[in-house]
Amino acid sequence: MNELIDRIVAQVKREHRTIIGISGHGGAGKSTFADALRASLGDVNYINTDPYITDSTLRKSAMLDYKVDGQAHHYKMTACHPAAHHLLSLERDVRMVREGIGFYTIDVPYLERTWIDPTKQITIIEGMSVAFLASDWWDVSVYLYTDSDTEFARRSVRDVQQRGMDIAYLKASHDERRLQYELFMHPQREKFQTIVSTSNDVWTIENHRS
Repeated sequence: MNELIDRIVAQVKREHRTIIGISGHGGAGKSTFADALRASLGDVNYINTDPYITDSTLRKSAMLDYKVDGQAHHYKMTACHPAAHHLLSLERDVRMVREGIGFYTIDVPYLERTWIDPTKQITIIEGMSVAFLASDWWDVSVYLYTDSDTEFARRSVRDVQQRGMDIAYLKASHDERRLQYELFMHPQREKFQTIVSTSNDVWTIENHRS
């Protein structure tokens, strides 16, 4: 991870407005990487895109039909599907960052709003929603992912221990979520300058281009 952070710090030109997009599925290490990058870059703007994800109550009512290896699946829409994101709202806010317009991030119960300061030249935008915008929205872009077992291990620590979720339900939902991820989200990685695998807690840069 430190190698990649050093590359990005060297790449960023502080005299120009720079937007860094970080994406990947849940448990891939996005927040860990974003926090480390913020620590290295200093005082920068930061936007977490979780508030741009459609409320889970609505997604539970939006059922998807899809096939994997010829087998039909019928399951609720997860955040791995592009339609689960308010992309027009995200595009508007990224455009305001680009044009140097200050604004408050979306205020939600689980994430307090923050002021996006137009005088700060660097803005980090991190979350799943980033994957579904075109590559030209970002000056620097990083996509992180893990294998299914590593993702489940990380999510089970968070969702079972911290949120009290039933492990059997989590496993069933994880399997379908992973299928939707492979179908709808993982192909988006090709739009990113850098692709990183964090499987088994080993950070491997699989692709890097400026």
